[in-house]
Amino acid sequence: MTSVPNPPSVPSAMPEAAQKQPCLPPVVFMPEYVDFEGVPKCLMDKRLGLVAVDSATFSGEKLLEKKRYYPFLVLEKGHFVLFSQDHSPIKFDYKARNAVMSLLWRSHPISDLSATKFVEVDGLWQLEQLPVLCFVFGRDADAVVSSYLIDDNTVCEFFESETTMDMAELAAVAQGKSGVCVPHFFVANRGKEYWAVDTSDSSIRYAFGPSTKTRTISRLAGGSMTVRGLIDEEQSLASTEAHVSQDSGFKLCDRNGEEVVEGEEFVLQIGSARGENPDELGSTMFEDMDWLDAFDLSNDRSKPEVLPCGSVDRGGQFGVSVVDGITYITFEGQILQLSDDDNSMDVVVRPDVPSKSNRIRINYTDDGDINLSDWEITAFITCDWIKASYGAICLSDEGEKLRLTKL
Repeated sequence: MTSVPNPPSVPSAMPEAAQKQPCLPPVVFMPEYVDFEGVPKCLMDKRLGLVAVDSATFSGEKLLEKKRYYPFLVLEKGHFVLFSQDHSPIKFDYKARNAVMSLLWRSHPISDLSATKFVEVDGLWQLEQLPVLCFVFGRDADAVVSSYLIDDNTVCEFFESETTMDMAELAAVAQGKSGVCVPHFFVANRGKEYWAVDTSDSSIRYAFGPSTKTRTISRLAGGSMTVRGLIDEEQSLASTEAHVSQDSGFKLCDRNGEEVVEGEEFVLQIGSARGENPDELGSTMFEDMDWLDAFDLSNDRSKPEVLPCGSVDRGGQFGVSVVDGITYITFEGQILQLSDDDNSMDVVVRPDVPSKSNRIRINYTDDGDINLSDWEITAFITCDWIKASYGAICLSDEGEKLRLTKL
């Protein structure tokens, strides 16, 4: 098992572009006395290359004085140092390396550490919460090719070849990282498949995908859920009537129980208040007048229309269609479905009947409203607000409550 993602190279000089453009990604310097094999690896190693330097001629302070380099990191024995013109050098524990590199990658200032959930322990800054250990298999693994905020607080082990994932072996590695990572679980990723594994019993594992990654890992890392708890929760959900209702005589109704039949139209009002807890809103959660809509960005009927949301007088006029016993929501005769793009979590409108993997399931809430999910109910349709009055509909960990009103 190798944990070195990319051996550091020793260039004769820093690339000219990095000397002239302050907006380029930060540089990571590694003096020759640092053993990179002993440094915890991280996902950002795949985006920010290491620059090996000779400590006899290298000085972070001198480089900073010359203003040739902008925020950069220097790896040291047992810690790393952030150099910036905005503040004095800051020493960090290696557990926080991916978090710091990710913040710099997104051009996020690290001036007020206490406001970004960093704490100082024995003279070194680190995040309040221990990082999650991730085992990443293959160059095309989703954790490598994609970018998620939940990945910030992680440390990694990389496997570039088609190595067999022996969960018991990985659990043994995780058990040896006591005090470095979250102790009760780890994550393994190959392609677009993820597994959360109980560190103490590798036979307890929970499979999930990119669309539910953030919610799954955050619940586990935050301590509000265990791997076994996720498995039990999923099994309980699979046994509910909502999960099978569209396969057995499902009828789409408004909250008063009045059925919507083919040929009738309705609107879908978004019931979640932005950034608030819907459970605490009661009857006020539908007062914002936010709606689902649909339109064609390209004016090309051969391409799928996108499904947005917005604060308008009234949303798009939707309908219903039943094909082979499956109930679909339609817009202007076309069917709401998930995008065919594997890298997209968008909801689109197309004329063709979707495959099972692209179907959208209608689920009833306790009070008669609905929410929409993928067919397996692993992720829910929500509104990602781009502006105060406009947003895009996509799959996420938590869905929007929708109120269906017949026209």
